[in-house]
Amino acid sequence: MSYFNNKTIWITGASSGIGEALAVHLSKLNANLILTARRKDELERVKNRCGNSNVYIFPCDLENIDNIDELSNKVYAQFDQIDILINNAGVSAWSSIKDTNFDVFEKVMKLNYLSVVKLTQSVLPKMIERKSGQIVANTSLLGVLAIKNRGVYASSKHAMHGFMNVLRAEMHEHNIKVNTVAPGLVDTEVGIKALTEDGSTYGKNDRGHATKGMSAEEAAKMIMNAIKKNKRETYIIPMFSISKIAIYLNRFLPGIASIWSRNYNEVED
Repeated sequence: MSYFNNKTIWITGASSGIGEALAVHLSKLNANLILTARRKDELERVKNRCGNSNVYIFPCDLENIDNIDELSNKVYAQFDQIDILINNAGVSAWSSIKDTNFDVFEKVMKLNYLSVVKLTQSVLPKMIERKSGQIVANTSLLGVLAIKNRGVYASSKHAMHGFMNVLRAEMHEHNIKVNTVAPGLVDTEVGIKALTEDGSTYGKNDRGHATKGMSAEEAAKMIMNAIKKNKRETYIIPMFSISKIAIYLNRFLPGIASIWSRNYNEVED
């Protein structure tokens, strides 16, 4: 029997990319799915891809932190418990620190970090009460590494890594599993939708996601495996890739990693 069989799994950012791929794969394993994203029509499309069975949609703009309590109340009015929460919603950003408007930092931090904190806090009491549950956060390699023009995005992902590490320590006594998954390049629209210094979208896919990234389906399978095996922190990257080299450099040769990070050109010619 599958690890995910009959589990109630809440996925945010479920209307595209990795979130959509997770929903489709988990729907085939008899999971009960709660899907959240801003766009109701796209959630309906994903629900149809999943075959509609045991799939429930709860549209919400998680950037608006004040909406989250109401969202959580609606979900718990329909479901007795959440077995797995997969915090997947997020937005990328690509701009230099010196040129970026402060409100872009605020916008990205609200969605990528503060919404995760708020939503996680909303499910913890019932998980603690029954001493069972699993919290997953989809972060990024840039929550571990640093490269130019990624100050806004990397800051939010570094914050999430810190939050998840502390959460893991605190939830151990309550038998709640806490997993961080950190993708590298994945072929989604994340690069196209990335925010620039004034908050407008980047609008191009020229930073390796399509040419060097793994598919969203591959990433979803690796994430599901990490959840099933209760991996503390998993890098969602190919075995042989520049990302793998960068991770090892950062861990064992941080001085060289620092030189690499300030010279790495993310944009393809």
